[in-house]
Amino acid sequence: MHEMSQSQPVQFDVVEASEANVPSLSTIVARAFHPSNAYIKKVLPDTSALRTWWSTIFTDEIKDTKTHLLIAVDDDTVVGLLSLRQMAADAGGAGSWGLYELTADHDVEGYKAMIDSMREHRERLMLGRPHYLIQLFGVDAAYAGRRIGQKLLARACDIADAAGLDTFVQANGNARAFYEKQEFVVQGKETMPGDEYVEYMLVRPGRN
Repeated sequence: MHEMSQSQPVQFDVVEASEANVPSLSTIVARAFHPSNAYIKKVLPDTSALRTWWSTIFTDEIKDTKTHLLIAVDDDTVVGLLSLRQMAADAGGAGSWGLYELTADHDVEGYKAMIDSMREHRERLMLGRPHYLIQLFGVDAAYAGRRIGQKLLARACDIADAAGLDTFVQANGNARAFYEKQEFVVQGKETMPGDEYVEYMLVRPGRN
């Protein structure tokens, strides 16, 4: 990994992930969310079982022609990720999140609350028309402030605009303003178990 200098910022390109990136992808959630998000750290701990679980999901998403697995890489380390999945007009569920059996290390109650809210609100807001779903979006906390997130989200918006499709995302409160700057509009919110953590539902109209 390159030594980073604030005076000489590294330029990161956004590319589609390949299977060679899967080992690094298996730890990106922990690196992106655990330092600042206690709820995600509890629900999705960084264990061997979870890394295997993530590896399976990302390997499948790389092969899925309906999914854009967008990444930014520093040497061989994935430092930013955005998973964008095209959903059919009649597609229910929560994208990839509802397709995989949970491990013994997951916090099942917390996970179910997160995914059920994504499913319920996405179906409420988006069913009846094809659209995109941002399934996962995060940047390694050690790389914060380097505009990696902006580049990833801009690329996702370009893809959605090229197809003329709206985009749905469920985001934590810390990310709400970031999405709103990209013309996402809050359409709902849910408080997770514990009454301290809120997820917002946002939609961005497609441009064409």
